[in-house]
Amino acid sequence: MMKTSLSCLAAIAALTLPLIGEDFSFAFEGSPEQRERLEKLQGSSDPPKWDLDDWENSEELTLKNTKGKIVVLDFWATWCGPCLAAIPKTNKLMQKYQNDVIIIGVCHPRGSEKMEEVVESKGIKFPVAIDDRGRTAERYEVNGYPDYFVFDRDGTLVVADCSNSQVEAVIKKLLKQ
Repeated sequence: MMKTSLSCLAAIAALTLPLIGEDFSFAFEGSPEQRERLEKLQGSSDPPKWDLDDWENSEELTLKNTKGKIVVLDFWATWCGPCLAAIPKTNKLMQKYQNDVIIIGVCHPRGSEKMEEVVESKGIKFPVAIDDRGRTAERYEVNGYPDYFVFDRDGTLVVADCSNSQVEAVIKKLLKQ
């Protein structure tokens, strides 16, 4: 009796999962308590507008003109050691998935006067722009650097504050959809 009930529940779950969406919780950064700040963002099909200036390696990008691509916002800073160390990995991701993914480096306003120099000296290949007034980071509840936010091809924010080590796994999962 117990095995039959569990089998039925598993079958129901398998049928309903596509209806309610994929589970990306494996990629969430922070504890459930820490993630409470992201409740209004996580899974949003109408996420906050980006307020970015001084684009490098690209024309201005928006959620509207990136539809059809998986988008990763990479909140970083010119003074952030882990951010600078992540650049080669991010360049490789951008190159590997260039037909399906756009990675956008969102530069912190403090130290942004060095952004162009850092783009050149570190060989950043993906689009970057300055969050000049810090509004984009504020709207996305960014709480550390680097911080990653991943959108599906329709512009839905599927992972708000993605664990750095799980960005590629999320991309791969979205590519299978």
